[in-house]
Amino acid sequence: MKRLAFAFFISLLLFSCEKDRQSIIENTDIPLIIKVLIGDEIYMEYSYNDANLLIEEKSKFHYSRHFYNNNNQLVSSDIYWDMRIASSNSRILEEAMNREEWVNPDNTPKSISHILKYYPEKHIIQKSFVRPTGNNNDIVEFQFDNDRVVRSTGYYNNSISGYTDYQYDEYGNVIRQTKYTVLSTGVTESTTTTEYEYDNKHNPYQSFKRLVTPSIHTNPNNITKETYTLNFDVDPSIEKVQITEYEYEYNADGYPIRVNGETEYVYK
Repeated sequence: MKRLAFAFFISLLLFSCEKDRQSIIENTDIPLIIKVLIGDEIYMEYSYNDANLLIEEKSKFHYSRHFYNNNNQLVSSDIYWDMRIASSNSRILEEAMNREEWVNPDNTPKSISHILKYYPEKHIIQKSFVRPTGNNNDIVEFQFDNDRVVRSTGYYNNSISGYTDYQYDEYGNVIRQTKYTVLSTGVTESTTTTEYEYDNKHNPYQSFKRLVTPSIHTNPNNITKETYTLNFDVDPSIEKVQITEYEYEYNADGYPIRVNGETEYVYK
């Protein structure tokens, strides 16, 4: 009888611990974006699980579903695209633009899946790309320093194909992002540099930080200016330096509600 009572107590304790572990709630101090409107039309929709983690991204041409473990770490993402949107055939492109039902797993084949593995002792997160075609030779490794991604390195067929370095300001905003290509000869070439300037308000997309995407999903503040520079020779008709600026309207809590007067954020 004592053994039975002890076993019941242990089972109850394990269940309680498991329940507590599964009920870690994040982003309690960040309002969750549920819709993005452009010109009064819904452009994107987002949904979350009970831990306030993003689980669905929905749009007319794209759908993503994200899965997490009990530590709230992203372990996989399934991504669906209407690939007609990239067609050079005007008829096919028009068909895509005129679609009425948004992309979802029931009406669109899966385009790709991301599988993530965590190596905390090496300060690395590894993302693998799994395609329905079976061409699954791409891997990206994110290298961390003080909880910030300082480099992401791409591999193809176990050989390095390129990497991106990230530099931060004192607040944790990415201020410079430099991409490099590694040629088959082993020579490294800088391809692009992106520099950012920020406001001093709150970035609502920080609630997406578990997606392991430096900059937009990790910055404490909102990007006000983006300077994109091509670090190689291009046709004279192409601008080597391209500048994009953003102006915001904010709510009383300092979160943006409109961007450049046309994009609107709707919060939960």
